[in-house]
Amino acid sequence: MLFADPDDIDAVNPTLIAAVAPWADRLCRLWFRLEVEGLEQLPSGPALVVGNHNAGTMFLEAVGFGARAHRATGELWCGLAHDALMAAPVVGPLLAAVGAVRARHEAAHRAFEQGRKVLVFPGGNAEAFRSFRRRHEVDLQGRRGFLRLAIRAQVPVSPVVFIGGHEGLVILREGRRLAKALRADRWLRSEVWPVMLALPWGVAVGPVPHLPLPVDCTARVLPPIDIAGRYTAEQADDPAVLEALYQEVEGAMQAALDAMAAERKGAFARLRRR
Repeated sequence: MLFADPDDIDAVNPTLIAAVAPWADRLCRLWFRLEVEGLEQLPSGPALVVGNHNAGTMFLEAVGFGARAHRATGELWCGLAHDALMAAPVVGPLLAAVGAVRARHEAAHRAFEQGRKVLVFPGGNAEAFRSFRRRHEVDLQGRRGFLRLAIRAQVPVSPVVFIGGHEGLVILREGRRLAKALRADRWLRSEVWPVMLALPWGVAVGPVPHLPLPVDCTARVLPPIDIAGRYTAEQADDPAVLEALYQEVEGAMQAALDAMAAERKGAFARLRRR
């Protein structure tokens, strides 16, 4: 386990997932009062599940969502993770054991061939560390690679929208200039170097882990977007197709996030009620 291949989708350990999922689900229910809506909208069989990335490195509501989905469906998913996470001692092998692989199209295609769903957060670090004032924005960074993946594999795109986790810390500045000065894009594949208020540090600089505040969180699965019925695999590199599909996916996610934000009780929901 300590030397698990970060590109091996077969490193997943179903026994470990079955043991950990109830505890992860319970933790997120207690700490975040995590609500997961629309699991019945997940398509059967392989699909590309696309989410917006919150909460920096401690995106625990995504862990809770995965645990809830596994308990509801019994399916083994594959998650595409950042190189730095998969390369980390202990953390990388543990992530591999629960279904994560280094973010590579080849690994995703192998997962699809096995009938598995693949979870991806195209916005990456830049979206994960967007400023607090932009917490209700979906920002997939204009990336089209995930759409090429879905079109080539002829699998549906299943959007899921998260809200709440970005209030578990306060990101004051995204630090794009600092990241460029540090050349973080080269050695950490990070376009940002955030300045944030977060536990237990107080003020922290850089993409460091933190202790999330116990804010209310929700994950909402949206209706799937058909691919095989609309596009052929040969259209995966068509700029017009990619642009139209990108706008459709990000637009649907933003509309859902706007609606979810309107339903909340303001910033730091739950903390105000304590």
